[in-house]
Amino acid sequence: MVDTSTAQVFEESEKPYEKTMGEWTVLWWNWAMSIPKEINPIVDEIGRYSHVGQRNNVWFLAGRFGREDNRFPHRRCSVPFGMSILFPVLNCEANRVEYPYLENDEDLINKVSDDIDTIIKNICLLDGKILPSKRIKSDPRIFDLNICVENAMDLKYSGVTRASSDGYWVFLKSLSKGEHSLEFEGSCEEGRLCAGATYNLIVE
Repeated sequence: MVDTSTAQVFEESEKPYEKTMGEWTVLWWNWAMSIPKEINPIVDEIGRYSHVGQRNNVWFLAGRFGREDNRFPHRRCSVPFGMSILFPVLNCEANRVEYPYLENDEDLINKVSDDIDTIIKNICLLDGKILPSKRIKSDPRIFDLNICVENAMDLKYSGVTRASSDGYWVFLKSLSKGEHSLEFEGSCEEGRLCAGATYNLIVE
């Protein structure tokens, strides 16, 4: 196992690659919802599709969608050396398709904010050492979410809808070459819904 004492995270005030932290979370959500369920990294149990849809500079990781059990995926993933890494410990998103009873933008914002306020667990470990997560709201608070056909949420809709998100995120500047263990877990709604994952990351 390699030394992670030099691992650094971006602070909320920073703008990685000329984007705010909130703008990056919007890109993450559009990444997550633009990939069909069959090859979507969020529902992949072993990391086979971790490379799908990745972009320059920032590598997206994911937990799983919130459920009432704590059987989290264990994934193995290769990440190019020098890439920053962004992932949510726990995040919430609301859109007009999933929640048609939310009548306006303010309702969407309040929905995700209220959900995140119910968090009772928020843990992230990199090679056994605690990593701090930051609460990041989407920027802008209301954004266009592009949902693909046969999406990972099983929504009977494809196209663009209005959405908002809020959550706790970790944004690593980079990792040293070698193998790293990453574990994160969160729960909300007073512990009813759980999300998380374990990764073996190979940086090369």
